Amino acid sequence: MTRRILTAALMAPLALAACDRAKERRPPPDPFAAMPPEATSAPPTEGLSKGLTKRRELAGFSLDRAGAAQDPLNRRPAVTPADRPIRLEGFGFDPVAKAPAKGVDVVVDGKAYGTTYGRARQDVASYFKTPGLLNVGFTTTLPAATLPPGPHTAVVRVVATDGKGYYEGVPIRFEVK
Repeated sequence: MTRRILTAALMAPLALAACDRAKERRPPPDPFAAMPPEATSAPPTEGLSKGLTKRRELAGFSLDRAGAAQDPLNRRPAVTPADRPIRLEGFGFDPVAKAPAKGVDVVVDGKAYGTTYGRARQDVASYFKTPGLLNVGFTTTLPAATLPPGPHTAVVRVVATDGKGYYEGVPIRFEVK
C-alpha cells in the first residue's frame, strides 16, 4: 500500500508536466446556429412542370418570400426593390399523397422557373403533424434585371410525387420598384 502511494506521488509531477502542452480543442457545434439549406438538386433552367397536366386540387404550398416582401399573399403591399436579385422561397408538397413533391416551380408572369427543392422545413412537418413533410422547402433567385419595375404575379406549381402532373397554388401579386 505504501509503495502504491509512493508511486502515485512520483507520477503526479509527470502527469502535471504533460498539462503544459496545449491540447487541440474543438468546441461542440452550436445547436442554435443556422444550418445551411439542404437541397436535392440545382434548379433546372426550365420548370419541371412543363408539359405536365394541371390537376384540379390546390397545391400544398406557401410562398414565404418574394424578394424583400415577406408573406406576399397576406402582407400587402408586397414590394421588392428592382436593383436587387429576387429570391423566391417557401414550401410545397403533394396535397393528395401528403408527401414531398417531385419538385416545385415558381411561375412568374407566365414563365416557369425551376427551384432548388428539398430544404428541411421542420415547421411544415410540425404544423401538418406529418414527419414525412420535412424536406419540402424550395428556393430560387432571379437576377436583379429579370423582372422590370411594375406589378407581377407568381404562382407556385407543385409537381406531383408520381411526376405525372402538377398542382397549382393561388396567384400571388407583388411589385418590383
